[in-house]
Amino acid sequence: MNALRLSLMGVIASAILALPALAADLGDAAPALKVEKWIKGGPVDVKDGKNVYVVEFWATWCAPCRASIPHLTELQKTYKDKGVVVVGVSVDEGEKRKTRDKVEPFVQENGDKMSYAVALDEPDRPTKAAYMEGFVFDGIPTAFVIDKSGKVVWAGQPDETPGGGVAWSGLDQAVEQVVAGKYDLKAAQQADKDRRVLVEKRRKAMEAANNYLAAVKASEKPEGVEKLGQDALAALGQDADLLNGFAWSILTDEDVKLRDLKFALQVAKAAYDACAGKQAAIIDTYARALFDNGQKKEALAYQKKAVQLAGDDEASRADLEATLKRYEAAQK
Repeated sequence: MNALRLSLMGVIASAILALPALAADLGDAAPALKVEKWIKGGPVDVKDGKNVYVVEFWATWCAPCRASIPHLTELQKTYKDKGVVVVGVSVDEGEKRKTRDKVEPFVQENGDKMSYAVALDEPDRPTKAAYMEGFVFDGIPTAFVIDKSGKVVWAGQPDETPGGGVAWSGLDQAVEQVVAGKYDLKAAQQADKDRRVLVEKRRKAMEAANNYLAAVKASEKPEGVEKLGQDALAALGQDADLLNGFAWSILTDEDVKLRDLKFALQVAKAAYDACAGKQAAIIDTYARALFDNGQKKEALAYQKKAVQLAGDDEASRADLEATLKRYEAAQK
């Protein structure tokens, strides 16, 4: 399953709605990297005043993170002699996902394909909290640029390409400008304020989605559930990713007692329209909604489209193709 969809499902299901306890803004001093282990390169002191640092948070299970590795390697190669140090901080867990012990073998297996410093955050992930919660980010990969004065001057996430890959245009531009001494921090601060307004809007949308999910998990006949659903749909608006995560939760969450497949199809179609039918993971969800509603021929057609749009990530493509085979078998 698409990693972005999975992370959004987690946010919706757990309703992480509180404001960050470690509030920070661009221009503030960078938090120290408190990690359990340096797996490759390091140790790195982002406050040493010697280099420009790019700190990216990732995990082995995250498809967009894996797709980012070649780009980060190329970024390190390009700016190696210009005082830029790239650091990947793994936030793999030892309890819920239980992938923590896979980090070191993963890094070793990638070898020169992952040519930058890599660290494993401490078990309670204090570095992740200081950066991602402090600067109001959820989901990975997320990257931060720290200038030679030890201040965080840029923070952001990649754009997801139609096939499920990633594009780090914002990061590339920030590093280029910081190295050249042409970075406009004030403009970046204003842009980040605008982003946080959208984050708050998303927070409220997720709260509405969570109200619906809580109701259908609590009872087979929840009171006012139709209104809750329409309120959530309205709040999510044209946010394709959140609509996608919401639809997938309705379709697949094992705790759902009232599984309204027609409503799930409505939400999935809204997600499809919002992305103009150009994102493989969203088309995959729409195909699933069609299939579960008995529209098997249509589901097959859209799943084929999802496979066609799949990027270079072999795991994602294999997942989409396996689903396609299941739909094909159902047609026979």
